[in-house]
Amino acid sequence: MTELVLRARRTARRRVIEIVLTSAGATPVVHTLSPPSATAATTFADAVNAALPVRDAVEPRTDGATLVTTEPVPPRTERKDRWTTSRERRVQWAFGALFALGTALAAATGEWVLVLLWVTSYAPFLVGCALTRIVYRVTVDWWLLRRRGITVLAVYKNSDYVGEVLVKRHSFTDVAGEERTFHGGGRLVATDPERIEVTYDPCAPKRMTTRNGPVVRTLSVLAYVLLGLPVTAVTAAYPPVSLIVLLSAL
Repeated sequence: MTELVLRARRTARRRVIEIVLTSAGATPVVHTLSPPSATAATTFADAVNAALPVRDAVEPRTDGATLVTTEPVPPRTERKDRWTTSRERRVQWAFGALFALGTALAAATGEWVLVLLWVTSYAPFLVGCALTRIVYRVTVDWWLLRRRGITVLAVYKNSDYVGEVLVKRHSFTDVAGEERTFHGGGRLVATDPERIEVTYDPCAPKRMTTRNGPVVRTLSVLAYVLLGLPVTAVTAAYPPVSLIVLLSAL
């Protein structure tokens, strides 16, 4: 006899739906779903429980636990290198066109000081764009790993030199059964063998990070707030402000 029970409950981090299958003489099997909101969890559980048929206690029931199958989330197909190269070329053309436009506007004013300022300030602007891209990637990785990341224990495998830096390599198995390697260290959670916690994205397994200690996390947040965000704001404001100044000087 199998009994199916759906319940919505709150864990330490979020609201979840637990599907509990209990069979006679077997350990209950719990399947967990993570809906986007508490209302969705409660509504889903109530709707399914209301749709379940009411049966007499003596009515025979089949063992439905054997009918339940779980499938891992398929990894997201990586973008082709040709697409990446094409996008990079479009970005390069865009930066080149912006530089040419600014230079032409500055020259049209007849003020060579403005031409010199535009040319010399464009290199720091490109550096700011590179830092902005890093800030963007850090933000996206943090958000996606927080939303759908899976935390596992990665076991120390070996160490290898990358250039002149000795980098540790830890391995773990993802939900698809494929072995993954994390390059870098982290806060130890166990020894013999050395193990650290690694959080990865099941939809893009190459996106992963480790859980560091409080000191490293504090320094990372300070660098993000005090350096990353101001540089991003200044970089975003540079093109429109500069072009407005050049146009007003015509």
